[in-house]
Amino acid sequence: MVKLRLAIKKDGSLCFLSHLDFARAVRYVVIRAKLPICYSEGFNPHMKISFASALGVGVAAEREYMDMELAEEIPVQEVMERMNAVSPQGFAVLDGQYVDIKAAKLMAMANYAVYILMGPVTGIATTDTVCQALEAFNQAPDVTYEKAAVRGKHKARLIQVKDHIVEPLTGYVQGADVYVTAGIFQTADGAIKPSQLWEVLGSQFQLPVHTDMMLARRKAIYRRQDGVNHSLFEG
Repeated sequence: MVKLRLAIKKDGSLCFLSHLDFARAVRYVVIRAKLPICYSEGFNPHMKISFASALGVGVAAEREYMDMELAEEIPVQEVMERMNAVSPQGFAVLDGQYVDIKAAKLMAMANYAVYILMGPVTGIATTDTVCQALEAFNQAPDVTYEKAAVRGKHKARLIQVKDHIVEPLTGYVQGADVYVTAGIFQTADGAIKPSQLWEVLGSQFQLPVHTDMMLARRKAIYRRQDGVNHSLFEG
C-alpha cells in the first residue's frame, strides 16, 4: 500500500458544489480511471481519499491537494493522465508525488491559504480608494468580527481578525469589480472565512463593495512555519 499526494484544480461550475459533492465527484474520477484505490474496513467501506481543506460553496481553487492510498505504486504521470482523461470540466490533476504512508495528514499540515476575493463595486470607486481602505485595515492594531450564534448549537463569539491576516492586503479595481488578495492563516482557534473578511472590509473599513456579494478563488495553500510558506509536498 502506498500514499499518493496530488495537486488538483477545482474550477468552473465545480466551485458551486459543496465539499461533500466535490469529494463524491473525485471518487467517480478515481473509479473511471480504474485506479487500485484502497478502501477502509467495516460495514460501510469507503475510499481512502482525503483533502487538505473543505472549500466553501462558490470558492474555486487553482491548487488544492488530496491524498489517496493505492494498493500498488503506479507512475505518477500515468495516474495524472488516467484521471485527467475522465475528469469533468473544471477538474484537473496538476502534479503528484508519493509520500510516506505515515506522512502527516493534509488537514493537519495546511494552515495558510492565499485567496483572490472579488465583488462588484458600490458607487464610484478607483484603485486608490480601494488601496486606502485596505491600508486602513493593514494599519489597524486590532480588528474583530462577531460570528453570529447558531440556534441550539453555538454561541456568538468574537474572531480576532488580525490573528489570521499576517500579510498586508492588496487590491485594485478592474471594470466594475473590486479584487483583493488576502492570505488567511489558521490558528489553533480556527480561521476567518473569506466571506467574513469581505464583510469586515466593507462594513468597518469602507471598502466600496456589497458585503454580501463576493466570489473567492484560492490561489495557493501552504504549510506556514516561522513566517515561511512550504509546499504540502514537503510534508
